[in-house]
Amino acid sequence: MFEDYLIDSYSFYLEGNSCTESRKAKRYFRASIFYAAGSIEAFANYLADTFNQGNSLTQFEIAFLLDKKIVFDNEKIEVKQRIEYHRIEDKLKILIKKFVKEFDFTSKDWSHFMEFKKFRDRLVHPHDSEDEIQIKEYENIIKRGLSSIINIMNTISKGIFRKPLRKQLLDLIP
Repeated sequence: MFEDYLIDSYSFYLEGNSCTESRKAKRYFRASIFYAAGSIEAFANYLADTFNQGNSLTQFEIAFLLDKKIVFDNEKIEVKQRIEYHRIEDKLKILIKKFVKEFDFTSKDWSHFMEFKKFRDRLVHPHDSEDEIQIKEYENIIKRGLSSIINIMNTISKGIFRKPLRKQLLDLIP
């Protein structure tokens, strides 16, 4: 699923770039941003499901990646899992620290990803009645964001699977 979302994000990015009408371009850029954000979430979930099936991480790490929390129920004297949502950057940090030998969390890719996430949050939780964001800002954010997302996924993929993402996905870097 994450691959489809990356491809969709890039497609909407290209559509936005080719638009001459501002309102329509923003619509495509917003779609691109939402798909890009969904792609990295889907990637983290794909890895969590893979590790869950293989039991290759601790139950606590897997629970965290699956947005769960392991708790002990005193009354029933049993261990349970409860839903507890975790931020995508925290899930990525776990995967990176666990599988990537060297990663700089002050790097351009990580900074651009966090900037992208903040921008996406601004779109999802708007405080303005009108979209006053300039086309150029949309364009720059999605360009840097999509690039950083693909690079981070690629770094994690190389760390876990010892091979990069498929070339088709790497070619989506704007």
